[in-house]
Amino acid sequence: MFITKYYGLGALFSFLLAYLSGFLVLKVLFIWIGLSLTAVTIAYLFHSPKIFRKKIDGSIPYYIKWIFVPFLIGTQAYNARERKNDSVPAIQKVRDNLYLACRLFPSDMPELNHLKVKAVLDVTAEFDGLDVSAHGENMDYLNVPVLDHQSPSKEVLMEAIRWLDNHISDDRAVVVHCALGRGRSVLVMAAYLLSKSPELTVDQALEEINLSRSTARLNKFQLKKLKKLHESGVLTQKNKLAIVVNPVAGGGKWQDNEDEIIQRLSPHFELEVYQTTPEKSGAEMAKLAISEGAKQVIACGGDGTLTEVASQLVGTDLTLGIIPMGTANALAHALYGASSKVTPIVIACDAIIAGNVLQIDTAQCNDELTLLVVGIGFEQRMIEEADRDEKNNNGQLAYLGALYDAIATNDAAELTIQIDDQEPKTIHTGSLVIANAAPATTVLAQGGGLPDFTDGLLDVTWLVRTETAGENYLKLAQLALRTMFENDSDESIVHARAQRVKISGNGKLKYVVDGENRQAESIEVIQKPRSLKVFSQPEA
Repeated sequence: MFITKYYGLGALFSFLLAYLSGFLVLKVLFIWIGLSLTAVTIAYLFHSPKIFRKKIDGSIPYYIKWIFVPFLIGTQAYNARERKNDSVPAIQKVRDNLYLACRLFPSDMPELNHLKVKAVLDVTAEFDGLDVSAHGENMDYLNVPVLDHQSPSKEVLMEAIRWLDNHISDDRAVVVHCALGRGRSVLVMAAYLLSKSPELTVDQALEEINLSRSTARLNKFQLKKLKKLHESGVLTQKNKLAIVVNPVAGGGKWQDNEDEIIQRLSPHFELEVYQTTPEKSGAEMAKLAISEGAKQVIACGGDGTLTEVASQLVGTDLTLGIIPMGTANALAHALYGASSKVTPIVIACDAIIAGNVLQIDTAQCNDELTLLVVGIGFEQRMIEEADRDEKNNNGQLAYLGALYDAIATNDAAELTIQIDDQEPKTIHTGSLVIANAAPATTVLAQGGGLPDFTDGLLDVTWLVRTETAGENYLKLAQLALRTMFENDSDESIVHARAQRVKISGNGKLKYVVDGENRQAESIEVIQKPRSLKVFSQPEA
């Protein structure tokens, strides 16, 4: 590249002048210039823009400035002259919320404020970035250092594209600039346009930029690089997909299925995996993923992990995906149907890739998010007594054994229940379940058939106290049949629908929320209609 030769020849000429000079001061000056230009030449030869050590705030350290004073003075002078004589304005609009500019100065702040620019992408390596914080402005800043006349690496370019897309998707105006707004910034902007509109050719993307900024042009090396990247398809931007994984769920199912999940999803998304630990919950990992720009968060674990992750997405525009890895996987069963029990990875990944989004209801139980059920009595004791090792080894069969044992005890509680604004009443029951969503296998929630998780109502089912455990087993069979047949004739199975349910008892209540045991003096469950976006199977 000519500019590398230019700096190299400048270094040799400076050393020659130092050799020929008879004055010590001039010798030192020319050696300084020669060393500065030699370092720049090496940086160009090895494509190393980090030689200027530009900081995260865009400033160049003072010791670097002193080392490169001869080079920096020359570039500053050239830039000032070219900008003064430029035939186009400093800042120009290319698309909505997207502006192209030359190097920015404090004098440009009024124009940036007028355009409501909220983010600056600086593509220079050799100039200090505009210190927006010094002007009291709340702007985001990112430096992608690129040497003049050169191109960023693929990784750096994709980082810039994702950063641009995150801001523009949030309706935040962004300005992209290099030294003169002609080369480096044009390459980055053209790459962004191609990522958003893959059907464009490189020439069409550059033409769109030229319509706004007539001086924009790429040298032959930059143009070749951009065309190569576009033809390879790497510029086609993938949505970021955060996968929050509970690695111990289901006895370690993630380790067995990780490769298949990554293989299925990676062609369609940019994946980032966040693993929970005993110290870091699914909620914390989801919060971290969201802070890093994820718009779609996949919960990979059991129902407890799903609820933790969903707690950070409820009431937002973010979408929850589910890859069932637990024991019961009740929410996946409710969303995807019985087929999710046979091929859970295939069904879940296909739903995520298809991108069909459904808004479902959620609930709050004593201010705790509930996606599935709140249970008192048999449901609670089943969860409490199910052995972890047995769940890992036998799956849902472990719950069946625990449920059988819970019913066999035939214990009943005296509870006070208030449904919506009705008068409170006292009931004697061995099982009370409040369901937001529940598959057919959650039999104790089926008093009104399968709960509808989009109707804005909770399904409340309780069993009137009986004298023998055998009668409870019979009721269990009747509940199972209610998913297939309408049968309201048995008055010992009570069902109601409500938006709010309050329950109290004599002393502390033991209850379960989405598979997690809890205790409280009283319980209040409130429905939150259509408050969570989830990936679901496309309608047939």
